[in-house]
Amino acid sequence: MKVLVFGDTHMPTRRRSIPPEFFQHIAAINYDLALVTGDLVREEDMRKALPSLPRTVMVRGNMDYSSGPESFHREISLEVFNILLIHGTQLRPRGNIEQLWEIAENIGADITIHGHTHKAAIDLYKSKLFLNPGTLSGASSGSGGRIDASFMELDLKKKVVDVVLFNTNWKVMKRSSLSFVKEDGMKNRE
Repeated sequence: MKVLVFGDTHMPTRRRSIPPEFFQHIAAINYDLALVTGDLVREEDMRKALPSLPRTVMVRGNMDYSSGPESFHREISLEVFNILLIHGTQLRPRGNIEQLWEIAENIGADITIHGHTHKAAIDLYKSKLFLNPGTLSGASSGSGGRIDASFMELDLKKKVVDVVLFNTNWKVMKRSSLSFVKEDGMKNRE
């Protein structure tokens, strides 16, 4: 199963488009699902700026006021993985892995996908995988400007999840990848 993971587009208030190389890449892949960490601002503007998306599961972010997703978190089962999709507004400080781990542990999530920080991250903490796709549009955390843009792809096959992080500084697009296997929790597979 091929999954597109992104968030924090902040469209149209902070950004109106995504990097052209991201648009081309996303348009060329046949995804089965998209998981969105919130802060779209206006879903219709986000959808206009992206290629056509597959079935999409979204959560509400702190900047999603007028329309868009209703839920602040969603629990999803894909293959053998229990996944928590959450924006992360409630975490102090932003992106707090210990707080995310406690939430994931309480609901039995193997993988937690979160946003809000605008910084991409892949973390393995106490046998759980934490993914933050960063900001697809390069929206800054303030009222304007542009920062590095990023998104993730997941490829789930039985007990294995391959994670690919795409990142650009608007000059060079970089790609990083990791594979994890679910056994008694998540373990790195070399």
